[in-house]
Amino acid sequence: MLCMYLPNHAQKLSDLPQKEREAYLIKKAKEIYKEKEWKEFYREFGKPEIDSLRTIKDGVDPKSPYFQCKKGDIYYRVFFYYDEEKEEMETEFAARVTIRDKDGKAVLIYLGSNIGVILTDKNGEVGR
Repeated sequence: MLCMYLPNHAQKLSDLPQKEREAYLIKKAKEIYKEKEWKEFYREFGKPEIDSLRTIKDGVDPKSPYFQCKKGDIYYRVFFYYDEEKEEMETEFAARVTIRDKDGKAVLIYLGSNIGVILTDKNGEVGR
């Protein structure tokens, strides 16, 4: 229901109440993280954490997940953790999924093994 709510009623994720925004972000990030390409990397230990960032300049590099963003645009990052007593990764998280505020699309997944992949749609545009 939240997926349908965003495009029809909110201009941006930041327009949603915090609880709804966080529920959407976690749901969207899990959908991406569980896709077949990363399924074997999937870990979920503890509760995912969310932070946000604002871009410091316009995105002009078409090979960047921030392509076509404007200075000051908001992106959310959802972090999934792993059990450090059972395994070790190169980062403190198992995965981090970055999601655009303006349309709720995921633009980047960064795995704990230092693999980052820009997410594109069927047309090759950044975001899905």
